[in-house]
Amino acid sequence: MNARVAPRATVLARAAIFARSVVLAFAAAAALFVAACREQLPTASEEGLVPVGTTVEVALSFDEFATRARIYGGYGRPSDLGGGFLARDFAGADPSNVAPADRLNAATLVDFGDFPLVASVRDTTGTTRPDSSLTFLSGRIVVSLDADGSVAPGPVRVLAHEVVEPWDRITATWRLAVDSLDQRTPWSQPGAAGGPQIGTGTWEPASEDSLEIALDSALVAAWSERRDSAGERRSARLIPLDPGSRLKLRSVRLWLDVQPSLAPDTVIQVLAPARGTTFLYDPPPAPPTDASLRVGGAPAWRSVLDLDVPRRLNGPPELCAAVGCPVDIDEEHVSYAGLVLSPRRPAPAFAPSDSLTMDVRLVLAPSFLPKSPLGPSNAGAGGTPGFAGTVLTPDLFDDSGTEKTVEIPVTRLVRDLLRGETASGDPVPSATVALLSTFEPLSLEYASFEGPDSPTPPRLRLILSFPPTDGG
Repeated sequence: MNARVAPRATVLARAAIFARSVVLAFAAAAALFVAACREQLPTASEEGLVPVGTTVEVALSFDEFATRARIYGGYGRPSDLGGGFLARDFAGADPSNVAPADRLNAATLVDFGDFPLVASVRDTTGTTRPDSSLTFLSGRIVVSLDADGSVAPGPVRVLAHEVVEPWDRITATWRLAVDSLDQRTPWSQPGAAGGPQIGTGTWEPASEDSLEIALDSALVAAWSERRDSAGERRSARLIPLDPGSRLKLRSVRLWLDVQPSLAPDTVIQVLAPARGTTFLYDPPPAPPTDASLRVGGAPAWRSVLDLDVPRRLNGPPELCAAVGCPVDIDEEHVSYAGLVLSPRRPAPAFAPSDSLTMDVRLVLAPSFLPKSPLGPSNAGAGGTPGFAGTVLTPDLFDDSGTEKTVEIPVTRLVRDLLRGETASGDPVPSATVALLSTFEPLSLEYASFEGPDSPTPPRLRLILSFPPTDGG
């Protein structure tokens, strides 16, 4: 990276020049304090509790540390989540401002495997033996729900339909039952609607974590005779009946009431677990048209930034007064670096109702975007490798009107860029980074941030430490 000057950096300068005699006098107390506070104090150097010299806090505007931002979508599929979402005409907290065509509808499809062929049964003599002659009587679908990730104004009724059309668990969408490279098969009705009704169940979000939908004996008998080897399926479609709700599913199970031949007067329960789930939703979020940044969703979005962290600063006056200008910057000066973003409200149907986590990773081959491989995590406490990322709470994206920011620690990343190589001596392949979910996809919901052309663009916050001989 070529050295360049950042002439208008916004500086919150605090000169902290410490006499070495004072540091020596308190060395014993500082040694005890270092272990507890090294990770929490951003002005701490790697050599001691506080640096000896001058500590300056600098905030670089977007055009002073980056050159471009862009957004890519389509990472992963809804089926990768493992759970699902249910929604009926969902438009967030204020549906009056959302057109009917923009309201979210979502259904979860569940594919159940073969019914159990053998069950352990205690016979009339009290001996437990395997029984392979089972009569399936009835059953119930048990849907476990995540209250924290759901939005429901009150009790919500959930309807189950049988899915009688062939569909692909991995590629199915709202309009297509199969969406693979060599086959695109539309549903007879969008959203897999139109199959025979199974039943309904009601969820009380204030007091329950699940709901049950009963299966009658005729359907259970029909499903018990189907075999996966014959290409037959036992599939159900779940969708709310009450508008204005969006529910997050944890799991779906099918429990069966069975009469064993070894104990004909007894009814036992056996589990037919779900073989796979996916959810279909409409409409999908459109790409942002206002150059805002976006992270997450299903399929997931990534925001990509091209960085150009300056190696030399020539102002503002507070910095020059503290250390002299121009001043060269290298990795040894960076005590802390944080990427500061301003959250904005996403489309109401996709606004977070539960916490999301965001990561920052180096793009290893920018010319191959959007398919470029990525490096390890750079987010988290001090940019520690392997940290799970930065947590984004739902209140960051509400309409409270208060100005909010998210700061993502990227100290290790900035040090590597200034050094030109990693701490282990490997070359840094690029200065392009991706902002993304820690897992893709992580949720139907996504995070949105102000872009470079907004009144509150991204900033880079640096805490720089200079020995007394640096600068000028």
